[in-house]
Amino acid sequence: MLATNVYHIKFYYVLICFLVALGSYFFCHNRRDWAWLAGGMAFTAGADYFLILHNAHLPGVAVFCFTHLCYGMRAHRFPLRRVVFVFALVGMATALCVAMDEIMALALLYASLFAISLLLHIKHRRTLHNAPLILTGLILFALCDIFVLLYNVPRYLGIMQELRRVSPLIWLFYLPAQSLLAVSAVRFERKKIHDA
Repeated sequence: MLATNVYHIKFYYVLICFLVALGSYFFCHNRRDWAWLAGGMAFTAGADYFLILHNAHLPGVAVFCFTHLCYGMRAHRFPLRRVVFVFALVGMATALCVAMDEIMALALLYASLFAISLLLHIKHRRTLHNAPLILTGLILFALCDIFVLLYNVPRYLGIMQELRRVSPLIWLFYLPAQSLLAVSAVRFERKKIHDA
C-alpha cells in the first residue's frame, strides 16, 4: 500500500511539472519554444501514466518517443513540412515496434530520438534561451535513463540482479530533470546593477 502511494506521489509530481510548464506560457521567452516544451511535458506525463501507475512498458516507452521528438524540434527550427514528416515517420516506426511487441526495438528508437535531441541542444546551445537549464535537465534525464536500463537488464537477461538496487537513483535524477525542464521556457529577468 505504501509503495502504491509513493508511486502516485511521483506521478503527481510529474503532473505538477507539466502544469508549471503550461503556466510558464505567461512568462515565456517565446511561444514557439514554450509550445515544444509543453508538448514534451504532456507526452512525459502521458508516458509516466503508463509506466508509473500501470507498469506498462510498451505504451510508456512509445509515448516517451514523442517527448524527445518534441524536445528535438524545440532545439532546431525545422520547416513545418519536415516536422509533419518526422512526426509521421516516428509514429509509423513506433506503431511497428508496438505491433511487433518488441520492447528492445522500441527502446532503441527512444534512445536514438533522445540522443538526437541532446545533440541538437548541444549544437544550438548558443542560440537557445536558457540553454544551461535545458542541457542540465536533459543530462539528468539521460542519467536517469541509464539507471532505468541497469534496473531492467536483469528482468530481460536474467543477470546481474544486484543492479536492481539502483531504483532510488532513477528518481534522484528524474524528478530534478523534470523540474528544470518545466521552467526552462521562462524568461528570467536579470536585475540591473546601478553604480552607487
